[in-house]
Amino acid sequence: MTHDFLVLSLLFLLPGEVIWCARPDLRPLMRRTALASLPFAVTERLFYPAYWTPKFLFDLADHLGFGIEDVLFVVGLSSFACAAYAVVFRRTPVPCGAPRGAPWRRAAAAIALAIGAAVALLAAGVPILYAAVAAMLAVSGALLGMRPDLIAPSLLGAVLSAAIYLVLCLAFAALVPGVFERTWRPSVLLPGRALLGVPADEILYGLGAGLSATVFPAWAFGLRYVRYTSAPPAGPPAP
Repeated sequence: MTHDFLVLSLLFLLPGEVIWCARPDLRPLMRRTALASLPFAVTERLFYPAYWTPKFLFDLADHLGFGIEDVLFVVGLSSFACAAYAVVFRRTPVPCGAPRGAPWRRAAAAIALAIGAAVALLAAGVPILYAAVAAMLAVSGALLGMRPDLIAPSLLGAVLSAAIYLVLCLAFAALVPGVFERTWRPSVLLPGRALLGVPADEILYGLGAGLSATVFPAWAFGLRYVRYTSAPPAGPPAP
């Protein structure tokens, strides 16, 4: 299959679409997290072709450094990663008081810090996949230091997101046999390590994404998790 990354990106949109339909209370959270994820689509230039060599629609990665698939992928990943904990443990986000500073400025600062940390680690010689994961973990750890109430939700969200990530990668491998062997570069730190045929690097990335996608929007937009019922939660709606 020529456009294997497009197949992967479309697969990653599916969980978020199901959650969007089933849990209207999570739509504001998913919308804002997906919007905040868009800058990470541009970071494809750091991964391609050092980490992998997929074919992009219109060869955009060769011309722009990223492609349409990157936008679809980060939106899909962020949408299910930010909501996985709330869905499985029947929680819903509600305001916990106005955060210090404008929420989107806080969000932009955290995003810039994560991307900057990844670039710095890459410049220091750390392979990009591990630099990205380390940056996500470091920034998430700093945010959890300010919001310790989010530690348990974020850790659980990380595990759940990694599990969903694995299932989607298994579906991808079934639809495009041999894709991981053809398109992914050999692992640097985890050579030959795989889980059910999926490179361990990818599961590690899903874990880091799940952690950051759970803590980041709650910190940036001043949210906490309460038990979900079919009735709207008391108080003002979540931003």
